[in-house]
Amino acid sequence: MSKNNLSAVTKTVASLVKSLSARNKDIISRRFGLKNGRKETLESIGKSYGITRERVRQIEEFTLTQLSKGNPNPEVEKYATLAKNILNESGGIMKEKDLFKAFSGSDAESVFNSSLVFVLTLDKNLTKFNDNDNFHSFWAVNNGVLNNFKNMASSCVGILEKSGKVSMEGEFYNLAKKNSISGLNGDFNPKHLATYLTISKGVGKNIFNEVGLVSWPEIRPKGVRDKAYLVLKRENTPKHFGEIAKLINVAGFQGKKANVQTVHNELIKDNRFVLVGRGMYALSEWGYKSGTVKDVLVDLLKNSSKPMPKTALLAKVMNARIVKENTILLNLQDAKTFVKNNDGTYELKEA
Repeated sequence: MSKNNLSAVTKTVASLVKSLSARNKDIISRRFGLKNGRKETLESIGKSYGITRERVRQIEEFTLTQLSKGNPNPEVEKYATLAKNILNESGGIMKEKDLFKAFSGSDAESVFNSSLVFVLTLDKNLTKFNDNDNFHSFWAVNNGVLNNFKNMASSCVGILEKSGKVSMEGEFYNLAKKNSISGLNGDFNPKHLATYLTISKGVGKNIFNEVGLVSWPEIRPKGVRDKAYLVLKRENTPKHFGEIAKLINVAGFQGKKANVQTVHNELIKDNRFVLVGRGMYALSEWGYKSGTVKDVLVDLLKNSSKPMPKTALLAKVMNARIVKENTILLNLQDAKTFVKNNDGTYELKEA
């Protein structure tokens, strides 16, 4: 941001507040952070004047109403028009910090950004939505677009809750279109989705650009287990715990690096993972079941309507476990559990 830009907006602010009483000017300045870029709370200002928080709020509201009455101020219109042009490029709505970046090049607390908020607040059409549990602070070109955004946001959450799984941004956009989601100004388009993802606190993207609810571990992994699940699911094939640790560390997750032994310990504790070979782990959702090679053989024969030939058993066990043929054959030699028939097939020994 250039000194000229800062000078211009501070001159605009000075012009707007010059007719206010000293107290009202001070309250507005402190509420918006016009002097140092930091907003003050109603309570803090109220204590300094010996008045209630509600009284400070009333003074703020009254002052803003007075300043926005009558014919549009040319200076306010100038900044409001620029803001509307920027907002319209993203569908008529934008996260406040992104709007700051577009104007000043920085989203940090600053006199310029605080002054910009004050000036834009005086426009009769622009609408600011304050930060809450669902959304980061954002601006809309008008109330109509704001309401469309809320409806779109609700629909996006509903679609994700129904699908119950993450998807790439393009896939999610197609899913939203299939469900006839209305956009910010009519048709729903990729730009609207991209804007929504920057504003929403409930829906987000992970480091692999997959879209989902932030409450899902695939979107906001909370520990080593979730990170291991995410990288293994992406690999889509069993991996050694040492390799899983490496995948976690190169993926770009926030926080400290994963320790190989820690990863191994966490995999053992979590039933989302199944040991399928020496140090090799797969996801249970891929159809793998926990247990030894012997357990797998017992399960196969128990669920078979007739004795099974050796070749079929070998193929199925090797599909469920990363082991050598000899290991399977050694287990089949357990005469207390398995019976080898004259035709070479196997069945469970009767209890």
